[in-house]
Amino acid sequence: MRGLISLILAGASAAGIAEAAPWVREEGGWYARALGAHDSLNGVEGWRLDLYGEYGLTEKITLTVKNEGVIYPDAPAFDRDVWRLTARRSLGHYKGWTAGAELGAFHGSTLNASSGEGLVFCDGTGFKGRLGGGWSGLLRGRPLYAFADVGHLAQGDGCGRTRIELGYGQDLTTHIFLGQQLWFEEGELSGRSVKTESQLGVHLGRVDVSLGYREEIGGTFNENAVLIAVVAKR
Repeated sequence: MRGLISLILAGASAAGIAEAAPWVREEGGWYARALGAHDSLNGVEGWRLDLYGEYGLTEKITLTVKNEGVIYPDAPAFDRDVWRLTARRSLGHYKGWTAGAELGAFHGSTLNASSGEGLVFCDGTGFKGRLGGGWSGLLRGRPLYAFADVGHLAQGDGCGRTRIELGYGQDLTTHIFLGQQLWFEEGELSGRSVKTESQLGVHLGRVDVSLGYREEIGGTFNENAVLIAVVAKR
């Protein structure tokens, strides 16, 4: 298994904006997301629960916390559970463009996969860092964003992974939004993974609800997931 700044975009494709590196929350602002998914890995069915939160500590620094667990009842060797805590800092912005960096630690089982050397298990404490840039603004009067970031995860021998993320989102109407994301990941032992995810959702005041589909489009494994995300924010 291998594995989107400002108030103008506070509601735009909210299920995706949170974990993008460039943007920070306003001081005292917060964001919370619960995501559930039904996964399929080479025909083996599994379940995923992802809990994620952000808090604007200052105008330039946002704290993030995440817990993600995945279980495969018929293949428990591929179960995962990980906690992550990071700090994200704004590096500057200009006319809708922004840059940011994030650094933090994580602990748990982050990757169970196979390689030419057999099964790969990545457990314990690790560190994550990434840099990103993005643009946010209006398109035909409706919020839109796009971003790209690159990061590295280090966790024991053979468990280092480099990841590139690309994404965008926009409000299609006053209440309907769309988000899409693409991940490229290269591991020391686990090989290369390319995944894509699309989400379509609805704004319900301070709460957003979206449905999505994630699929592995490169690599050895046939992996896909159907997901639902619920977001609350201030």
